[in-house]
Amino acid sequence: MQKHFLRRRLGAMVAATFFATGALGITWGGSVEAAEAVAHIGQVQGASHQSPYTGKDVEIKGTVTFREGPSTFFIQDEGDGDDKTSDGILVYAPDASCGIGDIIKVSGEVKEYYGKGYREKKQTDLTITEIAADKIKVLGHTSTLPKPIVLDKDRMIPRKVIDSDGMKVFNPDHDALDFWESIEGMRVSVENPKVLGPQRYGEVWVVPGNNPGPFNNSGGQSITGDDMHPEHIDLALQGGNAKSFVTKSGDYFDGTVTGVVSYGFGVYKVLTMANKLPQLVDGGLKPEKAQLTPAQDKLLLASYNIENFSANPSFTPDSKVKRLAQSIKNDLKMPDILTVLELQDNDGKTDSGTADASKSAQRLIDAVKAESGVTYNFVNINPEYNKDGGQPGANIRVAFFYNPNRVTLKSGAPMGTSSKAVGWKDGHLTLNPGRIDPTNPIYDYTRKPLAAEFEFQGKNVVVVANHLNSKRGDDPLYGQHQPVRLRSEERRLQLAENIKAFVEEGIKQNPNLNIVLTGDFNDFEFSPVIKKLEGSDMVNLVGRHDIADRYAYFYQGNSQVLDNIIVSKNLAQNAKFDIVHVNSSFMVEHGRVSDHDPLEVQLTLN
Repeated sequence: MQKHFLRRRLGAMVAATFFATGALGITWGGSVEAAEAVAHIGQVQGASHQSPYTGKDVEIKGTVTFREGPSTFFIQDEGDGDDKTSDGILVYAPDASCGIGDIIKVSGEVKEYYGKGYREKKQTDLTITEIAADKIKVLGHTSTLPKPIVLDKDRMIPRKVIDSDGMKVFNPDHDALDFWESIEGMRVSVENPKVLGPQRYGEVWVVPGNNPGPFNNSGGQSITGDDMHPEHIDLALQGGNAKSFVTKSGDYFDGTVTGVVSYGFGVYKVLTMANKLPQLVDGGLKPEKAQLTPAQDKLLLASYNIENFSANPSFTPDSKVKRLAQSIKNDLKMPDILTVLELQDNDGKTDSGTADASKSAQRLIDAVKAESGVTYNFVNINPEYNKDGGQPGANIRVAFFYNPNRVTLKSGAPMGTSSKAVGWKDGHLTLNPGRIDPTNPIYDYTRKPLAAEFEFQGKNVVVVANHLNSKRGDDPLYGQHQPVRLRSEERRLQLAENIKAFVEEGIKQNPNLNIVLTGDFNDFEFSPVIKKLEGSDMVNLVGRHDIADRYAYFYQGNSQVLDNIIVSKNLAQNAKFDIVHVNSSFMVEHGRVSDHDPLEVQLTLN
């Protein structure tokens, strides 16, 4: 039970001496201040993110439009004629039996309530205006609910701008943050919604069917430096089958979806019943295969976040292993070097005290051999136990698989350890592989970059696998802090500076050095972090890739890039690059094996 509900129940037990229900009314008794009769819900909501009646007792009438749970429901009235003030509101009334269509009079205290969210929600999230009911009286019933607002038809969702003024001015026509607040608790409809990506946590992100786009190659919408797409709508499915609803990018609903606007986990959402959705039409999207054709004289290199992969079948099912092996063979066409991220130790998230991943690696090697006949070699450096972040006990790390028939790990330098830093001597690595600056405190509880030097047809290439700290800790886009504070970025900037210094030293010793940075940088191609890593010596291939194909991850309605491949300038000119869309736009039911799409590059080595 949420503390919010528990506090109220305890308060009611102390203050109330009886609980009575009548044929037309429900009353919580006790000493209650006289409630102020308010003509319209819009007056209670106010033209702001906080109600002008907060802390006051009010009496209001409305029609029950949606039940969120046994203790909460929404009511809406005929409106006050002001688009800036919402005509709907949340009511908290444990055990109240009124149903959808009941016309009720409710009295109680107006509160700003923190809905469902993460542990730090009171420091980050917006609140939901509600009435904590003391008395409810059912006045009648209607079969005609308040007419919903048709989004992007009756009222246009603002484009590009979430907030423009630090929440100082309430302007719903311009700022999406204020727009959604102005219809909080109201009924809305979305006509023929286009699905932007896979269902997750019972949420399906859509845009109205009349949205002109542009859409990316999978039917989603990719973010840019100046557009996080505030027009995206989160359909939060309610009901027992919500989390089993199967969608992918490019699907669409043949009809209208209607629900009520609420808020939780840092986003506005439209609550709607999963069993009342119109028919979902398959948009026909299929997983891709790499556009790059293997060539005898060119190095094929891929980067793949394989999402918590281990030898433990309790956490990594055989179906995932087989599909991943098929993906490496058929989708990526057997890269010569495969950088992997989120490879776990042998027993996965079992907290056993060992960080060895040799069995996890062998499980993938065996699966790839069964599909292709090729036996990859594997190299990594086991992290110190529970020192690199990720699931406790799982010890995720970056690692390399490579085809020994095509490339070899360059000899001449010893293998590094978890705490010994790799350096350069005469333009070659002093450890192979070796971790970059692993004892530096900036890498505490995050993955340490792993550098390895390979030889391909008499030419050398240094590959650095990266998995920087996550975005956890950043403010939500629709939170109480505007502009949004990207608190995790500061550390990634420090890591980028550290990695950049390592790269610059190698190029200083060998201006013709072939060097590639791969992995999950947990930042966008236009971010300061990636720009810092590029510097004057490197080129991010994602940044020059076709915008319609520039996505490898899906989050809260937005297609985006967190994985990047950054190459030295001497490699960039002839590099061929592809993002292979086999995961991020799909669900497991479609063959997804990770939440990230793999990236691949074909290089002509100098």
